[in-house]
Amino acid sequence: MICFINKRRKCTAILVSTLIFFLMIFSTVVHAENWMYKDGNWYYFHTFDVPVENQWITDGGNEYHIGSKGRMDTDKWIKDDETGEKYYVGLDGIKKRNTYTASGDKFVGPNGTELVSFGKWREEAKKSLKKVITALNKKQTVSSVQKEYLATLNAKNAAFALYDLNADGYKDIIVINKDSDNSQVLDVQLWIPEEEKYYVLMELDFTADETAVLKREPEEGNVWLIISRDINDFQFLRLVSRDYNFQDVEHYYFGYNEYGDVIYYINEDEMFASDWNTMLMDREASIGSGIPAFYYDLDEAVIKEQVDRYPSEEDIELFLERDSMD
Repeated sequence: MICFINKRRKCTAILVSTLIFFLMIFSTVVHAENWMYKDGNWYYFHTFDVPVENQWITDGGNEYHIGSKGRMDTDKWIKDDETGEKYYVGLDGIKKRNTYTASGDKFVGPNGTELVSFGKWREEAKKSLKKVITALNKKQTVSSVQKEYLATLNAKNAAFALYDLNADGYKDIIVINKDSDNSQVLDVQLWIPEEEKYYVLMELDFTADETAVLKREPEEGNVWLIISRDINDFQFLRLVSRDYNFQDVEHYYFGYNEYGDVIYYINEDEMFASDWNTMLMDREASIGSGIPAFYYDLDEAVIKEQVDRYPSEEDIELFLERDSMD
C-alpha cells in the first residue's frame, strides 16, 4: 500500500478497513468447526459449508450425535454402528447417563444405554400393586354382619411399602391395613430377578379369619411372618436371606380332648401348659420388632410416584449387573 504524508487520515481509514477484512477471514478459519442455530434446530459444521454428518462429537465435555445434514439429534435413541448399543440423547442433545428419558418411560444407565431390568421392575411393580387395589376393592360374598363391615373398607384403607425382605437388594412389596394397630399384613410379594416378575407369598382381605404381621430379627436379619387364628393359634414362618419362600418353623395351638381338658401343642407335639407359654414368649422375643419400612397410601398416583423415584446408586449397580447377565 502506498501512503502519502498529506493523505495520512485517509490512509489510516484504509488500513483499519483492511485489518477488519483480514480479521473476519481469520475468524472464519479459526472457528470453522462450530454450531449454527436455524429454524428451531442446531447444526454442526466442519467448515462454514461442510456439515458433520452421522457421527458423535464432543464439545464442552459433552457428547452429541449429529445426524444428516449436520442437524443435532434430540430426545432419541441412537444406535452405535461400532458397539451395536443404543444410546440416548436428551432434549438438549447431550448423551445422557443415570437419568430418565424426557418421556420418563425408560431409565438411562451409567453406560448411556437403557437399564432394561429396572424398566421391567417398574412395570411389574405397578402392575402388581394395581392388582392388589382391584382385589381389595372387590366385594366378596360374605355374611350380613361382614357385609356391613366390608362396605366401609377398600384399598383406601391399605398402604404399601417397597422394601427388600430377603436381602437380595431388590425391592419387594408389602401391603398392610393401615388402620390396624399392629400393621396387619394383607399382601406380600417377592421380586424374582431371574424371572423378572413378582411372586405372591401371601394375601388376605379385610374379613379374613386370619391376621398376619411381619417382623425382622435384629441379628440375623431373617423375616418372620406370624399368622394368628383366634387367640389359641399362632403359626411362625421364616424367610431366610436370599431365599424366596417362607418356611414353616413352629405352630402353636391348643384344643380339647374328649374329657374337655385343654391340650397344648407345638407343631404336633403335646406340651405342658407352662412349657407352651414359655416357649411362645421366647419365640416372640427372638423374632424382633416390626419391619422398618415407609408405607404410602395404596393409590395409583402414589404408586407411580414411588415406583418411578430416582434409583439409588446401589439400585443402579444392581440392575446394571442384572442386565449384564442377559
